[in-house]
Amino acid sequence: MSLHELTVPQAMAGTIAMLLLLVQLALFRSVVIPEFIRLYAVQSWLVAAICLGAGITEHAWDLIVLAILTALFKGLLLPGYMRALVRGISMRIELPARVNVLLSLIIAGALIGVSILTAVQLPLLGGIFLANADLATTLSIVFTGFLLAILRPNAVAQVIAFLTLENGLFFGTITLAPGLPFIIGVLLLIDVLAAVVVFAILVRALVGSQAAASVSLFERLRG
Repeated sequence: MSLHELTVPQAMAGTIAMLLLLVQLALFRSVVIPEFIRLYAVQSWLVAAICLGAGITEHAWDLIVLAILTALFKGLLLPGYMRALVRGISMRIELPARVNVLLSLIIAGALIGVSILTAVQLPLLGGIFLANADLATTLSIVFTGFLLAILRPNAVAQVIAFLTLENGLFFGTITLAPGLPFIIGVLLLIDVLAAVVVFAILVRALVGSQAAASVSLFERLRG
């Protein structure tokens, strides 16, 4: 399909998918906690934008409401809470000793390539959005989200990595099945609360015991 054949929803979904992947890759080069939180907020605004676009395209008020809730909760409230929670601890994220930024970016790029090759092989039906490209983006964010959590031995970074993974699943849900019931969309939003609770408990425990958010304490507990 050439560029001039794209519809407005397809062009919008493609643009946001590309921006989501760029934000995801930017997380691999970031070593500062405030920047990590800021990138997550930007990614959350992007998934809210695609939800709003799907709602307007399909004249679905529930998706529009879900987009507003997503922007308020994941784009404003949650990042603000994270900044307040990590205030007072180290602002540096410990990079793993065996994997530097360049190598982590190369691995992430390889995972994105695998995701694209996998998605294009699947016989997905074309809709108002680009089904294969949207699935490739979802798989890329999920795979690189797990990679980010593995490579960053810091509680804040790992929780944000899992939250970006949830953003990828939310993007896939909206673009591949925009007609999902409103309650399902709200449940997808609420599941972030579980991660936030774990995040708060984990960070408070780590800061209380070692005045930092490094997860090296847990590694020493292995038998």
